[in-house]
Amino acid sequence: MSTPTLKQLRFFVAAVDWGSLSRAASHLNVAQPALSQQIAQLEASLRNELLTRTPRGVYPTEAGDRFYRHARTILRQVEGAVADLTGPVKVIGRVAIGLPTSVATILAHPLLGAILNRYPGIRPELFESLSGYLHELIARHRLELAVLYRDRSSPGLTVRPILREELFLVTKAGSMPAASITMRAVSQLPLVMPSPTHTLRTMIEAAFAQEGFALNVIADVDSLPTMRKVAASGLAATILPVSALSGIDDAQRPAMIRIVEPAITRPLGLCYAADQPFVGPTALVADLMVAEMRRLVESGAWGGAVLAEP
Repeated sequence: MSTPTLKQLRFFVAAVDWGSLSRAASHLNVAQPALSQQIAQLEASLRNELLTRTPRGVYPTEAGDRFYRHARTILRQVEGAVADLTGPVKVIGRVAIGLPTSVATILAHPLLGAILNRYPGIRPELFESLSGYLHELIARHRLELAVLYRDRSSPGLTVRPILREELFLVTKAGSMPAASITMRAVSQLPLVMPSPTHTLRTMIEAAFAQEGFALNVIADVDSLPTMRKVAASGLAATILPVSALSGIDDAQRPAMIRIVEPAITRPLGLCYAADQPFVGPTALVADLMVAEMRRLVESGAWGGAVLAEP
């Protein structure tokens, strides 16, 4: 059995990340036949089929999924070693970052600006998705870093608590004159919420259930822009953090009513795989993410949020 080359590892990881041989080849700026040949040679040397090819793209086999984790770690270790020797002036490498949609609305733009201005040699790869899927990508080592709704570590996952967000009732502007509303009153309103498997939904349902209330959900909507539009129109209300309304014009902005008796908050933490080498570009970007989140909270730009205890 021959030893895989770094080129083969890089080509294989790109194929899994992009889910397509043609897109991976375009990303790597190589011809697709050359990429396919390198992966075929890798599979032959390992005596295992690593990718399942379909007309709609490729995805890793069980063996491929296991090998992907090792390959990604090896490539990051090589990048970290190179970055360590190049010194603090020029850091080179890629860092894949995952942000939930509501967090991305307020954090994505300033975070990208901070990374590109501070470390122009680092190539950030930003993924925006549901938090549950981002957790899965962290576990598979397809992401180096992710912001998740967690404040404590678990087996395989290291969590650095950053802040807590208060959740508000979001409804049509002018429809409710009061500045606050009780949880009991919220339970009687028609709501649009993410699907039952969504972290925000399960967290809110658990908070209501603890007080003996149930949500009156009339539609499951896994789209933040749609939930905001429905709430602004008065068709139904929803429950979101202030960050989820970032960037909306004042004329189109729905009202945000504080939920009391009791209030509802959710934690946000910076997360990464416990067995991942935390060096080089990954460590630098992690520090920038924490600093940027803290800056947004301390400046008041991240409304309804308070920093976790250091």
